[in-house]
Amino acid sequence: MTLPDSLQFIINELEKSKNLTPAQMTTIVKNAKVKVEDLEPWMDLDHPKADSYGRRLIHDGGHFEMMVMSWAPGDFSGIHDHGYTQWGAVQIFGPAEHATFRVQDDEITTLARWVVKPGDVLGVGHSLVHQMGNPSEKDPFVSLHIYGVQEQVDNVTGDARLYELNEQKIQRINGGVFFALPESEIARRENGPVGDFPTLLRHQVEHANRLIAIHGHEADVIEKERQSICGSEKLPQLHDFLEGIIDPETSKTNNSMQWKVLNMELKATARLQNKLNARSSKEDSFHKYAELYDELIGKVSMRDFMKGYLQYFQEHTEADLGSQSIISIGCGTGLVEEWIMKEFEADESNIYGMDLSEAMVNEARQRINADTGNVLELDPAIRKWDIAYSGLNVFQYLPHDLLEDAIARTAAIVKSGGYFVGDFITPDHMRWYPNVMFSEDKKIISLRTPNFVEENGAMFQESEILNVSFLHGNMDINYAGKHRRFLPPLHRVRSYFEKYFGGEVTLLDAVRLTEISEFADSCPSTRYVVIARKG
Repeated sequence: MTLPDSLQFIINELEKSKNLTPAQMTTIVKNAKVKVEDLEPWMDLDHPKADSYGRRLIHDGGHFEMMVMSWAPGDFSGIHDHGYTQWGAVQIFGPAEHATFRVQDDEITTLARWVVKPGDVLGVGHSLVHQMGNPSEKDPFVSLHIYGVQEQVDNVTGDARLYELNEQKIQRINGGVFFALPESEIARRENGPVGDFPTLLRHQVEHANRLIAIHGHEADVIEKERQSICGSEKLPQLHDFLEGIIDPETSKTNNSMQWKVLNMELKATARLQNKLNARSSKEDSFHKYAELYDELIGKVSMRDFMKGYLQYFQEHTEADLGSQSIISIGCGTGLVEEWIMKEFEADESNIYGMDLSEAMVNEARQRINADTGNVLELDPAIRKWDIAYSGLNVFQYLPHDLLEDAIARTAAIVKSGGYFVGDFITPDHMRWYPNVMFSEDKKIISLRTPNFVEENGAMFQESEILNVSFLHGNMDINYAGKHRRFLPPLHRVRSYFEKYFGGEVTLLDAVRLTEISEFADSCPSTRYVVIARKG
């Protein structure tokens, strides 16, 4: 058949020389201006399920091969090199995920993993070890592959290494670098490297995904894969990996690329677990997090600063946490409110919690009276309270343009002479914010990736949260999503409370319990407490 002009251009350029570099090959492909329509005659999205992707030859030039790969949703190659290939290039016409690897000292590690922009061209050299795939749930795409050598061979990509990390073997392959290859497709085996934690984990995930594509959810096959991916032995392996990339003094990562890789591979594992357990990714993002929250956040925060400032509030104001009525706005699991009842001998009927998350309220109801509710819907005509409490910067999770309304509504449901007490974070809270938090028994690990986000002149700290739990033996991953917290200046928060409470307003460092100047922009702990009296 007559080839499209773009592909014929590449062939003509390659027939001029066998001695090329990946950079030169990349330039040739870019200059060819290939369009996805040029590749459609070789598209193979209906490839057998046992094949990890479609693979069709366009042209064999003796010292080079030109192919089209077709990637249905969920298709991934194994980790591989390109056999005899010395130079080449790949152009991708979709949002492919691409990873590169280092093999050194009998260990294989992931150098980087990223989503490629459609149309990008990647150079291929003899030493490249990589993996490609389609992470999309619905969108297929194709890619153009050119591989070349300086001397003509029967199969340019022949004798390729395919890394089978479950077996710590290298399979020598003369065709597609697919998962779960039959013996007839493997030329020979040799000893291979050990994968570090994220590399082995992702390999196991994609191996399981391919078996599901082939066999469906056959119990015996999938249960074996589940155990290899999520067994209890993953706990010490994860701890060991984290020790290598986390500063023990600050709990912040000292290797941003490996941190990114780890998070990507854990998210891929979470997606597989959701598929195996028929869990929806659209559930309340706190659904699983609520079960882990106390061990990760609640108990640690109570110990580090919340008990301290509540005792300070009791001792330095005319409020009485033991006898007065308290509404807790954003009560979470009810841990703090339960402690107030025990510490100050408060009657259960005097404390009421509310939270937007039904999952959190379900946990809280095991301790206190609680309902789902929104601070913006509080009605002073129904009831007023002696004390309004809000812990763990709940107000900063609200849409930023509603912060003032929330404070005004809170003031409206507090009795004259009553109080608000609650904590907030400063605009530079990321200075303190750790990347890793552990439960006391180290069986729950929370990975947190914070970022500053500016939107329409407002500043936010956006944190992406992954929780890894071994509470029940095997590894269970909860992707809690991205959560934004509004970062208003301290003086603005102070001014809102002064405006709507009309009485004395004090700001304290939440840990040191020292008063913050009205001119200050931050405090040492980056957490502060607001105590406001209703005038």
